[in-house]
Amino acid sequence: MAKWYDKKLIKSGHIYEIFEYERSVKVGETKNPQGRHVVASEDDKKRHRRNTLSKARSTVRRLINANVDAWGQAPKFLTLTFAENVTNIKQANYEFKKFRQRLEYRLKIKLKYIVVVEFQKRGAIHYHAVFFNLPYIANTEIAEIWENGFIKINVIDQVDNVGSYVTKYMTKEDYEANKTDKLIGQKSYFTSRGLMQPEEILEKEKIEQAVTALSPFKAYKSQFPNDYLGQITYTQYNTKRTF
Repeated sequence: MAKWYDKKLIKSGHIYEIFEYERSVKVGETKNPQGRHVVASEDDKKRHRRNTLSKARSTVRRLINANVDAWGQAPKFLTLTFAENVTNIKQANYEFKKFRQRLEYRLKIKLKYIVVVEFQKRGAIHYHAVFFNLPYIANTEIAEIWENGFIKINVIDQVDNVGSYVTKYMTKEDYEANKTDKLIGQKSYFTSRGLMQPEEILEKEKIEQAVTALSPFKAYKSQFPNDYLGQITYTQYNTKRTF
C-alpha cells in the first residue's frame, strides 16, 4: 500500500528544514507525480540543468552543515586556482586529485572534504573546497603542494550556518547559465568518503516532536508555489540562534 506524506524534515547538523506541502507526496516518488510527459525544448533543457545545479547547491549546503561539527576541527574554506587558463574539467579534476593525495601524504591523515567546480567568466576552472578535519598548515605550504597557481584559505569559526556562507560563493548569477552548459555530463561537486549525511524524516509524529523541541530557536519562514505540489511552506531552524 502506497504511503504519502505532506511534511518533511531535513536535519543537517544544527540546521533543521521543514517542508509543508499543499498536496501530498508519495513516498519514494522521484518523477512528476502527475505523470506528465513532454518533449523538452532547448529552453526546457537549460532550465532543467539550472534546476539540477540548484539542487546540487542544496545538497552541498546540507552536507556541509551535517559535517561542520563532526570532525573535531573548525572547517577551512580553500580556494584553488590555476595560473594557466585550464578549461578542461577532467584535467582540472586530475590535478585536484593529485593535490589531495600529496596533502594527505604530507599530513598523514585521510581528509574529509567537499569540493565544488567553479568557472570564471573566461571559462577558467577553479575550486572552492571545505575541509572538515584539516589541521593548521601554512598558506605557502598549501600553495607548494597545489603547484598550479594561487590559493586562499580561511578558517570558518564565527559562522552559525556554514553551508549557506560557503554556497553563496558558489552561485555567481552572471555565469550560472554558462556553468550549467560546461557541466553537462560532469559532476558539479565531489566529496570524500565517509561524510556524515543529512537525515530526512517523514513521520508526522517525529516532525511534530522536533517542532516542539525547536520552539526556543529562531525560525525563518517562506512560501513558494510548485506546479505539482501546490503551495510549499518552508521553515528553517538554526539551533545556534535563539531569541
